Amino acid sequence: MAGPLKAVENGYFRAFTFSGRASRSEFWWFALYYAIVFGLLCIDLYKGGTLLVWFFVLNIIPNLSLQFRRLHDTGKSGWWLLLSVLPIGSLVLLIFYILPSETRENRWGPPPNGGNQRWGNSPSSTSAYAALMRVPDVGGASSEEFEDARRREIQEYYKTRVLGKTV
Repeated sequence: MAGPLKAVENGYFRAFTFSGRASRSEFWWFALYYAIVFGLLCIDLYKGGTLLVWFFVLNIIPNLSLQFRRLHDTGKSGWWLLLSVLPIGSLVLLIFYILPSETRENRWGPPPNGGNQRWGNSPSSTSAYAALMRVPDVGGASSEEFEDARRREIQEYYKTRVLGKTV
């Protein structure tokens, strides 16, 4: 999953790359960045709006290439972007942009994040917490001694690290 800074960086550094794929996170982080800057520059409209015009013109190519790559990531050709000239075409494109990435390599290349974009493929925060706490699997039986020892360890940690008391 691309973070906001990486998404904006990819949007500009890959501006002239119309091949390849762009993940959902990369696409939507760049869209959020674009909307925020566009909104802030709309304030300048009362002063003439020249910054807004320049921002729009300088972002035409990065936006087009990112939309092409996002469509490629869903298995569609970039030429589907021509749907935007139809009245309902933008809605269809929005649905395409929301679609999940193809997890396997398609004709535009491998998945941008190695195919780990589905929720089930990445470890959840609860499983990481369970590993940290060394709790056995849900199906496994836990002993009372283990639970008591762990409880004492947590209480001791809380007293020394949080409350600052010596044990």
